[in-house]
Amino acid sequence: MRKLKKKVGDMMKFEERVLKHEFQLNDTDDEIIAYIRKNRYHIHKLSIQKVASDLYTVPNSVMRLAKKLGYNGFSELKVLIQQEDNSEEQISKAKIPTNVIKTIELINYDNLYEASKKMKTCKTIHFLGVGDSLSYCEMMVRHMRCIDKHAEYYQSYHDIDFQSRHCDKNDLLFIISASGENQRLIDVAKDAKERGVATISVTHFNKNGLSQVVDIPLYFYGEPRKVNGYNVNDRTGLMILLRELSEVFWRTYCV
Repeated sequence: MRKLKKKVGDMMKFEERVLKHEFQLNDTDDEIIAYIRKNRYHIHKLSIQKVASDLYTVPNSVMRLAKKLGYNGFSELKVLIQQEDNSEEQISKAKIPTNVIKTIELINYDNLYEASKKMKTCKTIHFLGVGDSLSYCEMMVRHMRCIDKHAEYYQSYHDIDFQSRHCDKNDLLFIISASGENQRLIDVAKDAKERGVATISVTHFNKNGLSQVVDIPLYFYGEPRKVNGYNVNDRTGLMILLRELSEVFWRTYCV
């Protein structure tokens, strides 16, 4: 998976990189990002010195932002922004589904190891999800129980509400919600966090209510899709992320 990640590392769009690293950005970074957005259609013609001069900053600040967003430097940032319109064609040629490529790109191993550490040290992991997410909660419970880690999942809102209210700071709530906009789950996460309970979320890669309130947000890529009004969202990315998290957890748990 890591090899594949290197090959497709340039597939993430500029705005997606900004969202992925938003918690690492400072005020200067925000100003440079706003400048790039305003000038993106001719950014490839601008030098790093010109950008820095227009913003009354230094070229090193522009370079640091580029690297913070995962580019090799400002030159690569300019080239890849220019090429974004052709990304779908590149993905098609690679014969790899978009959601798979983008999920692999989104996997942040620092966050996976941080999540695994909390999963390892907590008393009980409570996996919460409803609808289509429920089967993934059940799968993760099996992944925990195979090494005797205490984990539970719940099949109704009543059980979710009851168990979450009775969690304490030694427990962990792990919430799976593709949209990240289920208000009842958001409220559960807020209440738990206020009481000192650790929280992790898994959602589609977008700015959503759930990922904004938990301790560790994890993302997969799977845009909402309907056929004849029926929900046929692709969960391949979700499965990839959860499997990789499980692999990291098994390695860290056995150390």
